[in-house]
Amino acid sequence: MNQERLKPWIDRLRVVLCLDPLAGVDPDTFADEQGNRRSIDRPLFAWLLHRTTTPIRDAELDLALWYALANDTPFDEAAIAADGPLQDSKAPSRGEIAIEVWTERELGAIQALWTLGAQRREPNLIRRAEGAARWCVEEIQPDNSTSHPWAVNAFVSLAAQGTIEADLYAQTLMHNAQVGTGRPGRFASVVLLASLRSLEMV
Repeated sequence: MNQERLKPWIDRLRVVLCLDPLAGVDPDTFADEQGNRRSIDRPLFAWLLHRTTTPIRDAELDLALWYALANDTPFDEAAIAADGPLQDSKAPSRGEIAIEVWTERELGAIQALWTLGAQRREPNLIRRAEGAARWCVEEIQPDNSTSHPWAVNAFVSLAAQGTIEADLYAQTLMHNAQVGTGRPGRFASVVLLASLRSLEMV
């Protein structure tokens, strides 16, 4: 991994996050500007605040990975597809789940897996997350992920290895998170902070 190529993105994220999105936030009552709270908030905040949290049973892959990350516990590697996306790639095409929901879960899982690899010094986890990110660049429009910039860390890592399309993907995720106000929303800022911290690890 070319650390010199990572530095401009780390600096960019620090500028975007000039205000600490965790300052004055109670993770137990956190909500975005619309009052929305998400299941993923609990493990995401737990990891950022260096806490542990009780996992929920039968969690979707993104949630399971974030709980494993927050608690530094093993996860079921068999639940991750061998190649391509981490989830079942056929689900959106079968109409079982909206493409936006599927994409957000996929990107959330990619971000968690990449961070697990960085935190545990396991390059194979980073490579698998980047393989899924590469598949997204080829198959999934970044606009499908709404305004939540999940997996910027994985796309930035690919960009640092010379994949220009991944750099553009990360830029689009960042842009979408700032449309309307010129800055990321409350939840988007927390997601970006998690990407920043994982990139700083390496």
